[in-house]
Amino acid sequence: MNIERKVKISSSIRKTEQKLPQKKSPQTGTVVRRTKSFYYVDVGEATPRLCRIRGSLFKVSRHQNKIAVGDEVEIDLDLEEDSGWILGILPRRTKLSRRSALGVPEQILVSNADTLLIVASLRDPPFREGLVDRFLVAASCGGLETLLILSKADLSTVSEIKPIKELYSSLGCNVLVTSVPESRGFDSLRQLISCRTSVLSGHSGVGKSSLIAALFPDWGVRIGQVSKKSGKGLHTTIMAEMYPLPQGGYIVDTPGIREFAPLVKLEELDKHFVEFLPFLGQCKFKGCSHRHEPHCAVKEAVTTRKITDQRYSSYCNLYDSL
Repeated sequence: MNIERKVKISSSIRKTEQKLPQKKSPQTGTVVRRTKSFYYVDVGEATPRLCRIRGSLFKVSRHQNKIAVGDEVEIDLDLEEDSGWILGILPRRTKLSRRSALGVPEQILVSNADTLLIVASLRDPPFREGLVDRFLVAASCGGLETLLILSKADLSTVSEIKPIKELYSSLGCNVLVTSVPESRGFDSLRQLISCRTSVLSGHSGVGKSSLIAALFPDWGVRIGQVSKKSGKGLHTTIMAEMYPLPQGGYIVDTPGIREFAPLVKLEELDKHFVEFLPFLGQCKFKGCSHRHEPHCAVKEAVTTRKITDQRYSSYCNLYDSL
């Protein structure tokens, strides 16, 4: 083949390549909100992109690795439609998950968060130590730090607040007392959540949405009231949603939860009760459940007040539910 013909062929190939659509490299983004079928992904633009899932993403199992708020995902953007397709999920650093009542092995509420903010009121509705303890177990299983926020302090007395604050502080959990009418604890809370991703969780009606609305009034978060008929909180947040903080970081608002079953193996439950740790391995029987076996080091610690009755009762109730 002569040189002139080679040049013509080479020129023709280059022109053909220029006409072909260029394949875009996938971008990464963070899922900040989801509905039943759509996901809103933050890719660093003014507004999140509305994305859907490629049909093959959950081909192996429709229950495995379901996309959650906080997930970092690979997406293929459609520049013309201002939307995109989710191609895959990046590995998760942390997760807040629970057992699902619908037969699904795991429901991931939020992923890649740093801190779990457990909001609990002492009155209206009353304090539920069992639910707080379940959140602590879930945080321990998922690799999250914890902050217990005792809300509605204006409705409680010092004698009610003090023992709860002392107990959970002794477990290594940060405790913050707040009151919306008194603007109490707001400065400390802003500092603690700055430049981090924090998840708000707790029993329905404890004041999560009120707390967000007071801290960040421009967000327009809907606020519910405690039901006068049942005394239970009304669900004002339908699904988890991430909000960017003015000082950096995110806060994730989650629906109010009345019942919560952390995803933990029965034989590993005791390892997630921090005050049990010094006594594990000292029981007479291997695989001791710390409930009915004789010569149990954990039960002896309860008798000698090294473990509180309330926390041991929470352990037993959670063990039975698993």
